[in-house]
Amino acid sequence: MKSTIYTYSGCALLLLLLGCQQAAPTAEKSNALMANDFEASVGWNEAKEGSLTTEKAHSGGWSVQVQPSTPFSYTFVRQLGQLDPKLTRNYQLKGWALRASTGSLGSLVVQVNKSSADTAKVFYGALPLADAVKSFNKWEAVSMPFTLPASATAENVVKIYLWNDKSTAPTYLDDLELTAAQ
Repeated sequence: MKSTIYTYSGCALLLLLLGCQQAAPTAEKSNALMANDFEASVGWNEAKEGSLTTEKAHSGGWSVQVQPSTPFSYTFVRQLGQLDPKLTRNYQLKGWALRASTGSLGSLVVQVNKSSADTAKVFYGALPLADAVKSFNKWEAVSMPFTLPASATAENVVKIYLWNDKSTAPTYLDDLELTAAQ
Protein backbone atom coordinates (compact mmCIF):
# COMPACT_ATOMS: atom_id res chain seq x y z
CA MET A 1 0.00 0.00 0.00
CA LYS A 2 2.80 2.41 0.96
CA SER A 3 4.68 1.67 -2.26
CA THR A 4 1.55 2.45 -4.30
CA ILE A 5 1.15 5.81 -2.51
CA TYR A 6 4.84 6.61 -3.07
CA THR A 7 4.51 5.64 -6.75
CA TYR A 8 1.46 7.88 -7.22
CA SER A 9 3.12 10.70 -5.28
CA GLY A 10 6.29 10.37 -7.34
CA CYS A 11 4.34 10.42 -10.61
CA ALA A 12 2.33 13.44 -9.49
CA LEU A 13 5.51 15.29 -8.52
CA LEU A 14 7.15 14.42 -11.85
CA LEU A 15 4.10 15.65 -13.80
CA LEU A 16 4.01 18.84 -11.75
CA LEU A 17 7.69 19.52 -12.43
CA LEU A 18 7.33 18.79 -16.14
CA GLY A 19 4.27 21.02 -16.32
CA CYS A 20 6.20 23.90 -14.76
CA GLN A 21 9.13 23.57 -17.14
CA GLN A 22 9.53 26.62 -19.35
CA ALA A 23 9.50 26.18 -23.09
CA ALA A 24 12.77 26.72 -24.91
CA PRO A 25 13.04 30.26 -26.24
CA THR A 26 12.24 30.73 -29.90
CA ALA A 27 14.85 32.01 -32.33
CA GLU A 28 13.04 35.35 -32.52
CA LYS A 29 13.06 35.80 -28.72
CA SER A 30 16.77 35.00 -28.51
CA ASN A 31 17.45 38.22 -30.45
CA ALA A 32 15.22 40.36 -28.20
CA LEU A 33 17.20 43.05 -26.40
CA MET A 34 14.32 44.97 -24.81
CA ALA A 35 10.55 44.63 -24.58
CA ASN A 36 8.00 46.76 -22.73
CA ASP A 37 4.22 46.54 -22.57
CA PHE A 38 4.25 49.37 -19.98
CA GLU A 39 2.24 47.34 -17.44
CA ALA A 40 5.01 47.44 -14.82
CA SER A 41 6.33 50.92 -15.63
CA VAL A 42 4.16 52.99 -13.30
CA GLY A 43 6.23 54.26 -10.40
CA TRP A 44 9.58 53.08 -11.78
CA ASN A 45 12.49 55.33 -12.74
CA GLU A 46 10.55 58.53 -12.13
CA ALA A 47 8.48 57.80 -15.23
CA LYS A 48 6.82 60.80 -16.75
CA GLU A 49 3.45 60.00 -15.19
CA GLY A 50 1.61 62.08 -17.83
CA SER A 51 2.92 59.86 -20.61
CA LEU A 52 1.81 56.57 -19.02
CA THR A 53 -1.91 56.16 -19.58
CA THR A 54 -4.83 53.79 -19.21
CA GLU A 55 -6.88 55.71 -21.80
CA LYS A 56 -5.93 53.27 -24.56
CA ALA A 57 -3.81 50.12 -24.59
CA HIS A 58 -3.03 47.49 -27.21
CA SER A 59 -2.51 44.79 -24.58
CA GLY A 60 -3.07 44.93 -20.85
CA GLY A 61 -4.19 48.22 -19.41
CA TRP A 62 -1.29 50.66 -19.99
CA SER A 63 0.46 52.38 -22.90
CA VAL A 64 2.46 55.57 -23.39
CA GLN A 65 1.18 58.68 -25.07
CA VAL A 66 2.34 62.08 -26.20
CA GLN A 67 0.15 65.12 -26.67
CA PRO A 68 0.62 68.90 -26.62
CA SER A 69 0.98 68.95 -22.80
CA THR A 70 3.33 65.91 -22.79
CA PRO A 71 5.96 66.32 -25.53
CA PHE A 72 8.11 63.28 -24.56
CA SER A 73 7.03 59.86 -23.37
CA TYR A 74 8.49 57.57 -20.78
CA THR A 75 11.99 56.90 -22.18
CA PHE A 76 14.05 53.72 -22.39
CA VAL A 77 17.71 54.56 -21.54
CA ARG A 78 20.54 52.04 -21.53
CA GLN A 79 24.24 51.97 -22.35
CA LEU A 80 24.74 50.26 -25.73
CA GLY A 81 27.30 47.76 -24.40
CA GLN A 82 24.86 46.66 -21.68
CA LEU A 83 21.95 46.47 -24.11
CA ASP A 84 23.87 44.56 -26.79
CA PRO A 85 27.34 43.35 -25.76
CA LYS A 86 27.88 42.06 -29.33
CA LEU A 87 27.32 45.57 -30.78
CA THR A 88 25.28 44.06 -33.59
CA ARG A 89 24.72 47.49 -35.25
CA ASN A 90 21.58 46.33 -37.14
CA TYR A 91 18.35 46.47 -35.18
CA GLN A 92 14.58 46.27 -35.54
CA LEU A 93 12.24 48.29 -33.31
CA LYS A 94 8.64 47.08 -33.39
CA GLY A 95 5.51 48.06 -31.55
CA TRP A 96 1.87 49.04 -31.85
CA ALA A 97 0.76 52.63 -32.39
CA LEU A 98 -2.58 54.42 -32.41
CA ARG A 99 -3.35 57.86 -33.77
CA ALA A 100 -6.43 59.63 -32.36
CA SER A 101 -6.92 61.97 -35.34
CA THR A 102 -5.14 63.86 -38.14
CA GLY A 103 -3.49 65.95 -35.42
CA SER A 104 -1.69 62.88 -34.03
CA LEU A 105 1.80 63.51 -35.40
CA GLY A 106 4.00 61.74 -32.86
CA SER A 107 7.26 60.05 -33.88
CA LEU A 108 8.96 56.95 -32.55
CA VAL A 109 12.58 57.95 -31.89
CA VAL A 110 15.87 56.09 -31.44
CA GLN A 111 18.65 58.39 -30.27
CA VAL A 112 22.19 57.31 -29.42
CA ASN A 113 24.33 59.76 -27.46
CA LYS A 114 28.10 59.63 -27.06
CA SER A 115 27.82 58.95 -23.29
CA SER A 116 25.67 59.79 -20.29
CA ALA A 117 27.82 62.89 -19.72
CA ASP A 118 28.21 63.86 -23.41
CA THR A 119 24.87 64.20 -25.23
CA ALA A 120 26.44 64.63 -28.67
CA LYS A 121 24.37 62.48 -31.04
CA VAL A 122 26.07 59.41 -32.56
CA PHE A 123 22.79 58.37 -34.21
CA TYR A 124 19.26 59.75 -34.54
CA GLY A 125 16.37 58.03 -36.27
CA ALA A 126 12.66 58.81 -36.19
CA LEU A 127 9.60 57.08 -37.57
CA PRO A 128 6.82 59.65 -38.13
CA LEU A 129 3.72 57.72 -37.08
CA ALA A 130 1.52 59.77 -39.41
CA ASP A 131 3.39 57.99 -42.25
CA ALA A 132 3.23 54.54 -40.65
CA VAL A 133 -0.31 54.56 -39.20
CA LYS A 134 -2.97 55.60 -41.70
CA SER A 135 -6.16 54.89 -39.73
CA PHE A 136 -7.48 56.56 -36.58
CA ASN A 137 -8.46 54.99 -33.24
CA LYS A 138 -7.15 51.61 -34.36
CA TRP A 139 -3.92 49.95 -33.21
CA GLU A 140 -1.50 49.24 -36.07
CA ALA A 141 1.83 47.42 -36.03
CA VAL A 142 4.83 49.67 -36.70
CA SER A 143 8.40 48.73 -37.47
CA MET A 144 11.59 50.74 -37.61
CA PRO A 145 14.77 49.04 -38.82
CA PHE A 146 17.95 50.99 -38.17
CA THR A 147 21.72 50.60 -38.42
CA LEU A 148 24.15 52.26 -36.05
CA PRO A 149 27.30 53.77 -37.55
CA ALA A 150 30.66 51.97 -37.28
CA SER A 151 31.70 54.69 -34.83
CA ALA A 152 29.14 53.47 -32.23
CA THR A 153 30.79 52.13 -29.07
CA ALA A 154 29.76 50.21 -25.96
CA GLU A 155 29.87 53.47 -23.94
CA ASN A 156 27.19 55.14 -26.10
CA VAL A 157 23.76 55.64 -24.52
CA VAL A 158 20.62 54.43 -26.35
CA LYS A 159 17.35 56.30 -25.82
CA ILE A 160 14.01 55.15 -27.24
CA TYR A 161 10.92 57.31 -26.84
CA LEU A 162 7.76 58.70 -28.39
CA TRP A 163 8.01 62.38 -29.30
CA ASN A 164 5.19 64.87 -29.83
CA ASP A 165 6.28 66.22 -33.20
CA LYS A 166 3.91 69.22 -33.38
CA SER A 167 0.90 67.07 -32.50
CA THR A 168 -2.40 68.65 -31.61
CA ALA A 169 -3.94 65.29 -30.61
CA PRO A 170 -2.68 62.26 -28.68
CA THR A 171 -0.50 59.53 -30.19
CA TYR A 172 -0.17 56.20 -28.34
CA LEU A 173 2.48 53.44 -28.30
CA ASP A 174 2.38 49.98 -26.73
CA ASP A 175 4.10 46.58 -26.76
CA LEU A 176 7.51 47.84 -27.86
CA GLU A 177 10.31 45.40 -28.68
CA LEU A 178 13.89 45.92 -29.84
CA THR A 179 15.67 43.01 -31.52
CA ALA A 180 19.10 42.52 -32.96
CA ALA A 181 18.90 41.83 -36.70
CA GLN A 182 20.55 38.72 -38.08
